[in-house]
Amino acid sequence: MKLQIVELHDCGLGVSIQDTGRHGWRKFGVPVSGSMDDHAADWANRLLGNGPEAPVLELLLQGAKLEMLEDAWIAVTGADANCNVATWRAVRATKGDVIQFSRSVSGVWTYIAVEGGFECARFLGSASMFARGKLGFPCATGSILERTHGERFKLQSGVAGRFTPMNERRNYDSPLTLKMWRGPQWDLFTENDRGAFFSQQWTVSPDSDRVGYRLSGTPLTADSTQIISEPVRVGSVQIPEGGSPIVIMRDGPPVGGYPKLGIIDPTDISWLAQCRPGRTLKFQPAE
Repeated sequence: MKLQIVELHDCGLGVSIQDTGRHGWRKFGVPVSGSMDDHAADWANRLLGNGPEAPVLELLLQGAKLEMLEDAWIAVTGADANCNVATWRAVRATKGDVIQFSRSVSGVWTYIAVEGGFECARFLGSASMFARGKLGFPCATGSILERTHGERFKLQSGVAGRFTPMNERRNYDSPLTLKMWRGPQWDLFTENDRGAFFSQQWTVSPDSDRVGYRLSGTPLTADSTQIISEPVRVGSVQIPEGGSPIVIMRDGPPVGGYPKLGIIDPTDISWLAQCRPGRTLKFQPAE
């Protein structure tokens, strides 16, 4: 028996299924994918007692609308998109409830978890949608999603609610400084350019997506703008011709031929993911 849980009435600017990603396939040219903000996605699952690998819905900015097809516990975390249910807590939704995200207020990516996790076919070990590679279930208006057959969530006796601690609920509009480790081609850049990278503010470009975030500011130069293609990690800060950095994100290529000035600390990639176009940020050397 299929356990239908949600019907998508409107995908807004984008809806996809994501989990912790597709690991072990980069050598075959397949990116990791997975939740752009793994911190928020993880908390959505933790609130419902799901494992970290349980698939969640990832929403881009605003406009999504979905209807509950049965009573169930859900959790909404991540960006503030003016959701009509409480966020960063476990919520008991009832059949027929319409959950909508009408206006993007702060951040970029919002996450919805259901008790047990969404039930989706896995490709190369993951349910994550990688649109360019046509891997994963393509969500569309009218799509009906299912949940797993696992044990239903319930609050423990004497517990009135389940909330994310306030120190874990991020303010995506707060001043942001990201930690960066030296990259493989650090020495291709002059001391002046390395200093300029850390001293200036960078602005997130509208030309940013799940593949990479482009940053605008005073351009940098390297002794060589092309290197022999080599593996590229998520968080790599590449400097292409023109000198404007590109940070490789979850759907980014596994290899690249641009010099890499640095690699953003893994704990800070989720912060960068929630930076809207026009948002300014700085970097500091990781220690």
